[in-house]
Amino acid sequence: MHEDTTPVLVVGGGLVGLSTSLFLSWHGVRHILVERHAGTSVHPRAWGLYPRTLELLDAVGVSDDLLAEAAGFAGHTLNGKVESLTGREISVTRIPEPEDIGDISPVARVLSLSQDRIEPILLRRVRELGAEVRFGTELRDPEQDADGVTATLHDRETGAERRVRARYLVAADGAHSPVRERLGIARQGRGTLRHQISIVFRADLRGPLGERRFAVCRIANPLVDGVLGHDDTLRRGTLIVTHDPRTDPFTAYTPERCTELVRAAVGVPDLPVEIVSTLPWEMAALVAERYTEGRIFLVGDAAHVIPPVGGYGANTGIQDAHNLAWKLAAVLHGQAGQALLDTYDTERLPVGRATMRQAALRLAARAGSGGAPGGAAVADTLSVMFGYRYRSAAVIADEGEQTDAAADFAEPRTLSGAPGTRAPHLWLVTEDGRTVSTLSLVGRRPLLMAGAKAAEWYEAAHAVARRTGVALDVLRLGEDVRERERSWHDAMGVTESDAVLLRPDGFVAWRTTAAVPSPEHALETVLTRVLARD
Repeated sequence: MHEDTTPVLVVGGGLVGLSTSLFLSWHGVRHILVERHAGTSVHPRAWGLYPRTLELLDAVGVSDDLLAEAAGFAGHTLNGKVESLTGREISVTRIPEPEDIGDISPVARVLSLSQDRIEPILLRRVRELGAEVRFGTELRDPEQDADGVTATLHDRETGAERRVRARYLVAADGAHSPVRERLGIARQGRGTLRHQISIVFRADLRGPLGERRFAVCRIANPLVDGVLGHDDTLRRGTLIVTHDPRTDPFTAYTPERCTELVRAAVGVPDLPVEIVSTLPWEMAALVAERYTEGRIFLVGDAAHVIPPVGGYGANTGIQDAHNLAWKLAAVLHGQAGQALLDTYDTERLPVGRATMRQAALRLAARAGSGGAPGGAAVADTLSVMFGYRYRSAAVIADEGEQTDAAADFAEPRTLSGAPGTRAPHLWLVTEDGRTVSTLSLVGRRPLLMAGAKAAEWYEAAHAVARRTGVALDVLRLGEDVRERERSWHDAMGVTESDAVLLRPDGFVAWRTTAAVPSPEHALETVLTRVLARD
């Protein structure tokens, strides 16, 4: 049997798998992505991307296409509960205008767009960057050893099989991840909360909707208790209903029954309906006990299943992928030691657990069942998406800081450059007059930003990069970039004589807090620790 070789094998071509492929491609990492289905999802599934996620996608060149695709949903602002689209309105309110977060992020809006519309855009960009993507291909019998992973790739259409040998495998193969199950990695959490069925259909909804455009529309009538969504063409929709698989199995949802349910939800008994696809799924709260097993990594739903309240699941998964991709790239390009990959689990597992708890709290609040034991508080979405903090070997805490106790999430406007937090956003002006965010300055390599009076750090960075071969970007305030409004030094919590090291994900790896005898020696020591180069 013919054997292919690749540095990284990505299993799963959904939203998170494609994001993993996109970030790896952008970092110049050759890889193969395999997906058992014939194409991208036809189900809306995840809906909405938060600004932090869009920051990451903007850097790799897809945010403009995503924003253009979402333009038709701009007026979908109603939150309603109705007997049916043509029936009595029980309650209909307008969703408030989103908070202005221009002081937090260069991306000042939430993207309202469904997974089935996002995935083709990511796939197009992945292919532009040269990734090898194989749909209709199933991963079988993955086995790992000390040097890599070997598996069989089965073409589901032809039956042809090929062996593949990869140095690393990334499992983005969903909530029921076969890779995770094969590894025997257990999950913890509240488990399955509800069994759902999504029914994607085509029908003309223009008349029943009238001038209304719903972001969320709950249906409550004797036949349907569920959620009805519609796209911007008003000719395609999704009906989500709850069922008990013990007494009402998925097999009972025939095209005829699904058509009856759609007609009852719309309120037109003879509505022409085409059922496109039905999908059973579980609303659950579960997080894997570990995200890493040797050379295999779990991302997205394979690592954590987060209740959809708050829209955290896909966003958290894409942020998993970004965290892992830059670390894989650094190791594969010889810039970092193997131990850097251990920090993926160290950093992302606590975020997954905390985010799952937040979604569960929101679900409890929506159901009116009160708060969690111990009086746990529901954090706002901005804190959940921006305010988490990493504590790992890839972060060097300020001297004297206690690092073993911290809140799960901080209000993002309180972030002030502490190591392990996302760098604060502020606008800077480049030498050629462009206005850019601090976060836009970070690229494929670590970035050392030196203060206006920190020439010795600027010079030390260039010297260390030359001597060690570490690819390092260097910028100096007042020389390469200048402040437009806010003070960079105040935002980062440093003086004009200090320096800050940002990781490729925009998180602060280290900052100076006191004078040091030799900036060059200090910086080399920092890079050795952060990149696990021992």
